[in-house]
Amino acid sequence: MEENKFLVLAQNRQFLPFFAEEEKEWQEPFVFIQAADTQFGMQEKYIEKKENYGWQQEIRWSRQMVEDVNTMFPRPKFLVVCGDLLDAWPHTEEEIRRQQEIDFKEVFAGLEVPLVCVCGNHDVGNTPTPATVNRYTSSFGDDYFSFWCGGVFFIVLNTQFYEDASQCPQLAEEQEAWLEEQLEVVKREKPQHAVVFQHIPLFLHHPDEDKDLTADWFDS
Repeated sequence: MEENKFLVLAQNRQFLPFFAEEEKEWQEPFVFIQAADTQFGMQEKYIEKKENYGWQQEIRWSRQMVEDVNTMFPRPKFLVVCGDLLDAWPHTEEEIRRQQEIDFKEVFAGLEVPLVCVCGNHDVGNTPTPATVNRYTSSFGDDYFSFWCGGVFFIVLNTQFYEDASQCPQLAEEQEAWLEEQLEVVKREKPQHAVVFQHIPLFLHHPDEDKDLTADWFDS
């Protein structure tokens, strides 16, 4: 099956395709592709409001994206999906999520550049627990990690820890301590650019703004 060809690339807080020391060196500008909310099942469940919903539309869209990325020139260094890879909740819709995961992996196994997976609330839950985080990491790799690529330093975060870490305070504290270490890397190494990938933005317009609850309408 194609899903068996899906590679889990984020391990030990690193991203395996860009592990070499020479990735720290800036050579020239390069391209990567950012996507988000592939969310297999969202269209029919939330937009069309079908009781017995499927995710063929998301499969078609994702296959088209994979085909487009594979044929791009110059070839992108990687594709990142910034959260909500799947729609089904990990704690209440386990069987549906299992089927969505099979289809997701079958589609993205055809990608010819590395896939960076970022977890979203649909991937670990609005209130993540050690169990939901473990399920995600078992399927898609680390929920937070960093890597160098072409002289640029990339940091991937699990932003659900900032939303509600009441059920996993230790995991949130571990990410926070790790993040402080990564920021020290930025200060010390002075990369050409430093980029953070996450699902929920820290703010939309300015840091002290109130939370925009309209951004959560899919999750009600």
